[in-house]
Amino acid sequence: MKKTALLLLLALIFSQNAIYSAAVEKVTESRGYISANAEKDKDVYPNVAEVTFTKENTAKSIEIASQENKTAMSAIQNALSAYQNENTEIRTGSYSATPNYVYKNNKKQLTGYTVVNSVTVKTKSTDKLGKMIDSAIKAGADRVGSLTFSYQNDGTVCKDLIFQATKEAQDIANLTAKTTNQIIKGVKYISTSCYVQQSNSASYRNFSAKAMSFGASADTESSMPETSITPGKIKVRANVNAEFYVK
Repeated sequence: MKKTALLLLLALIFSQNAIYSAAVEKVTESRGYISANAEKDKDVYPNVAEVTFTKENTAKSIEIASQENKTAMSAIQNALSAYQNENTEIRTGSYSATPNYVYKNNKKQLTGYTVVNSVTVKTKSTDKLGKMIDSAIKAGADRVGSLTFSYQNDGTVCKDLIFQATKEAQDIANLTAKTTNQIIKGVKYISTSCYVQQSNSASYRNFSAKAMSFGASADTESSMPETSITPGKIKVRANVNAEFYVK
């Protein structure tokens, strides 16, 4: 009586990249088999955005630079707090205080201190991102950067793509077997994976910053269009590699 060992490995990983993987392998006596690979993908719009707002202050003393920065950042955070809810997280991104020097007559002289503070916003309310940027700039943010988009996968897209790819791999194996006058008799090995190709690219036009940089009046600022944010789509891809016994 032949003995058959069945090895089942199932790994399911939830992360920002929403990776799924699984493998099933049946180990038995040497038999003929057909290999089939299939891939399915889908473009989705990102549903999470992250952006950083920075304020920089320079003064003769570190105390003054720190206090001025604290006051400015409080105004920025207060402006952003209007958007804070269960879909939006606001946290300190970074903070630094460094001395500034110049060299005169081969001697290093202290000229003052620069304090740089940043706050990072992570939100699922991507439709409000333009308003958040406008509010932060109006409140005094010097720089807007590190704008990234990602897709938080709830599993639905990956499951659907894996189902489609598995069916296609099976269809390929059946077609190959039929062409070579063979019949599929079972699964020798099958592995699946699904991952999100996260996107860090986005384009936006900062009308408010441009207006304020030229000393526009409050009336002019209020008439300026909202900052336009245009994220690109993100691709979710599933792969299936399978081996089928034939007879």
